[in-house]
Amino acid sequence: MAKKEQTAGLMKVGELAKAAGVSVSTVKFYAKEGLIRAALKTGRNMAYYDPGCVETIQRIRKLQRERFYPLSVIKGLLENGGVEAAEFDLLDAIHKSGGETGAPLPLGDAAHAAGLSHAQAVALAEAGLIDTEGAGRRQTVSPSGQAVMALVGRRLEAGIPFEQSLRAFAIYQEALERAAAADVDSFVAGALMARTFTAETGARMIRVSDETLDAFIDIRRREMNRTYGSHRLEDLDRFARRLTAALPAMEAALREAGFPEAAALCADAGEQGAALPRVTDRFWGFARWAKGDIARAIAEALGGRQYFTETRPAGEKAETLVAWCMRVAWLTLAPEVLDCAGAAAAAWEEFRAVLSRLGAPALADRLHKDLDGIGGTI
Repeated sequence: MAKKEQTAGLMKVGELAKAAGVSVSTVKFYAKEGLIRAALKTGRNMAYYDPGCVETIQRIRKLQRERFYPLSVIKGLLENGGVEAAEFDLLDAIHKSGGETGAPLPLGDAAHAAGLSHAQAVALAEAGLIDTEGAGRRQTVSPSGQAVMALVGRRLEAGIPFEQSLRAFAIYQEALERAAAADVDSFVAGALMARTFTAETGARMIRVSDETLDAFIDIRRREMNRTYGSHRLEDLDRFARRLTAALPAMEAALREAGFPEAAALCADAGEQGAALPRVTDRFWGFARWAKGDIARAIAEALGGRQYFTETRPAGEKAETLVAWCMRVAWLTLAPEVLDCAGAAAAAWEEFRAVLSRLGAPALADRLHKDLDGIGGTI
């Protein structure tokens, strides 16, 4: 039989791809996965397909985009021919179909719509926080990914740095991934294995489980954020009390080390004192606002961290000594949320070098011990 007669009414891969509205690579991938089959192969790289494959491909795409079924499930549906409505309902419940609307967008377009830069969109994709397909200029973002990008955009508009959103979303995603996997295994073993299980009861059980767990997560997250937010405000108050206790400890250590002038300056560097105004303002800045203006207190605490991390005291010996004592005290006693541990270690190393030049290396050990004691009891 002539080749022309053999291929009559059949379609080449390019023709099939064009008719189905997909790429040639997609057609070849579906064929490789057994979702469609060639009606005739005339060579190693030449195949012809029945026009009915157009409808099959469109059905596959519809199940992927509208119901989010994986290809393994779609293949089973195609092989079984028909599926009862109840079975579709169960599959929809399992795959959370119906929750997304819209179509995939190119990564650049999705970033622009969310108010993000292309680099920020790429960072979200690399962190696994948004679902993408393809690569390069053909990379697209799923509707759920677009929704996540919009959330990050809202946070940017509110002044939340992108890096913080990236960390926060990653923290929750990692925890949710573990929880979801454990929950599915527990749910399958404890609920879906019942003898009375049917497609109808299974779909209802899954949907009710999803709805109640979503509500539970929201309720508990709010309560936990309220609790931990209160703890962080308590940390600021505790920090102020630690610094108040540190001042007389520093004064005593300086006096006993043979620096009476520095000890006197330290005694005058209290919250209302006039000694060393620049360093004193930073030392007490957040404490002055902690009870009356929380936002200002937080801003002052961040400003203090930057000041004491970057500033190396210099000047007259007495003033320099007191400024160094206040620097290491502030960084050592700062709450963990301010992330000052590394800066504190560096400051102590520099302070020890200063004291060695002044012939008082033991002062650092005495002061460090006193501050550790204050941090452990307050």
